[in-house]
Amino acid sequence: MTAPNDPGEYGRLWARDYDRLFEDREDVSAVVAMLSGLLPGRRLLELGVGTGRLAVPLAAAGFTVTGVDASPEMVDRLRGRPGADAVEVVLADFTELALGRRFDVVLVAFSTLFLLPDQAAQLACLRGARRHLADDGLLVVEAFVPDPTRWTGGRHVSVGALDDTSAVLKLGTHDPVAQVIRTQDVVLDASGVSLRPNRLRYVWPSELDALAIAAGLRQVARTADWAGRPFDATSTSHVSVYAVAGGAPAG
Repeated sequence: MTAPNDPGEYGRLWARDYDRLFEDREDVSAVVAMLSGLLPGRRLLELGVGTGRLAVPLAAAGFTVTGVDASPEMVDRLRGRPGADAVEVVLADFTELALGRRFDVVLVAFSTLFLLPDQAAQLACLRGARRHLADDGLLVVEAFVPDPTRWTGGRHVSVGALDDTSAVLKLGTHDPVAQVIRTQDVVLDASGVSLRPNRLRYVWPSELDALAIAAGLRQVARTADWAGRPFDATSTSHVSVYAVAGGAPAG
């Protein structure tokens, strides 16, 4: 497997099937509605833009969107999407980003922060987001809430997609000390067997808040999802909003 700090690894492994697997993951109109209601400003930077699943609808809704991704394979998929001409695409590692511009919103969606190999890289991402925010800008992070009860003896096995011609087995291991989940999707179909590995260094919501403070940000809101449902102990995901510490009041 490619070294875990290779920023383009995820795209090389997942780009071909990404849209088929995740296109209908959520109501994109809810994402657009929430982001539209945050600030009057419309300059948006998405870190980990991928295939443009969110970026293209956001551009269609009137945002001026710049998307950053380290994967040429993901970017190729984005550029083939109808409406992609409205999205400025930057091929780069977003932990080392220096665009020399500032934005009203920086978006890190779909647990993309967890693809970074360790806490240091995650902090570097948040600091980079802070550098690219306008004084009254907002960072929006969407991620899952870790659920240790899924793991028996540090392992998890489940059946994914299943039909008459193919099946997906989902295997995983969990290291609670390093906060690392390693998964392997084993795809069996007419062409044979293929593997889609992944590695996530997850972050608890409270840890994310501490990293944000270290990056010069402060939390201003947290909901359970893009629809704005309240975040509580039963939530399986969160959308967290951060403003520049000492900057103009948000809202």
